[in-house]
Amino acid sequence: MASMKRPRLQAVQPHPGKRLELAFTNGQRFELDMSDALASHPGLAPLSKGKAFEGVTLGDGGWTVEWPELDIQIGADTLLLDALAQAAARRKHLCSVPEIALTLK
Repeated sequence: MASMKRPRLQAVQPHPGKRLELAFTNGQRFELDMSDALASHPGLAPLSKGKAFEGVTLGDGGWTVEWPELDIQIGADTLLLDALAQAAARRKHLCSVPEIALTLK
C-alpha cells in the first residue's frame, strides 16, 4: 500500500459565513464551511463571537491553523478530511438532481 503524506497548508483565508479558504502544499484548494463545527463543538464557540474567526493564521509551519489570541488550533489533516467530506456531500447532492428528474417521467 502506498504511503500517504500528511497534508500541510500553504495558506488560509477567512471568508464571510464562517468559511475558510484552504490552500494545501500539494495544490489542493477548498472552501470549508466551519459554521456547523462552531455551533456543535464548545471548544470552538469563542470563534463565533464578533470578529474572532477572522483572526485565523497558519501555525506550526502549515501543520495547523490557529487563532493565537484564543489558543485554538485545528490540524491540517482534520481540516482536509472535513473539506473532502463537504465536497463529497455537495457532489452527491448535485448528482442526485438529474436522477430525481429522470424518475418524474
